[in-house]
Amino acid sequence: MKHDPAQTLIYHITDVENLPAILAEDGLRSDAVMSERNPTAIGYGHIKERRLKEIRVACCGNRFVGEFVPFYFCPRSPMLYTTNQGATGRQIGCQRSILHLVSTVAAGLALGKPWAISSGNAGAYHTTFSSDLAALDALDWEAIRATRWEGKTHQKSAEFLVADVFPMAAIHRIGCQNSEIAKQAAEMLKKHSFSPSVGVEPAWYY
Repeated sequence: MKHDPAQTLIYHITDVENLPAILAEDGLRSDAVMSERNPTAIGYGHIKERRLKEIRVACCGNRFVGEFVPFYFCPRSPMLYTTNQGATGRQIGCQRSILHLVSTVAAGLALGKPWAISSGNAGAYHTTFSSDLAALDALDWEAIRATRWEGKTHQKSAEFLVADVFPMAAIHRIGCQNSEIAKQAAEMLKKHSFSPSVGVEPAWYY
């Protein structure tokens, strides 16, 4: 099945505490930049380190994975589940303050920056990367769309990577777990020219 980049949604998760800095900088920055700024992090520290210093994206000048802004192809990702369970060091139930910033593959391509599609979790050593859109169709979409994915965590965690920065102007929606966080995010956006819609999306959470 062919996937239209304009219709293929991508999702970046971040804590609402990070939103003011993201808005101030007009976009999402790679972990290579953010690791020096001590943001409220999501994920395992040792895997972030691996992405920054060990795993390279050969199709994009052999740059490190950590030099790219990462997106999943689905909400309710395995990493959100793991983080919400307290396995990465954050408090159990922390998903309530986590946002999904939503864009499309087409919007990412239009930026004119190096980009890649990973076959699975981009922090795994056996993952492959491609800058050919044919890789989009080759992903395990059954796993990506599944609400239960035992044995397919790696495939469900496939990523769309954009080098260095992803501007807020290319984000069209922000999904939240509850109305309180949605209200906070909407208030933050009032001070800026960006106009993504903000909504409560319980199905995107655990």
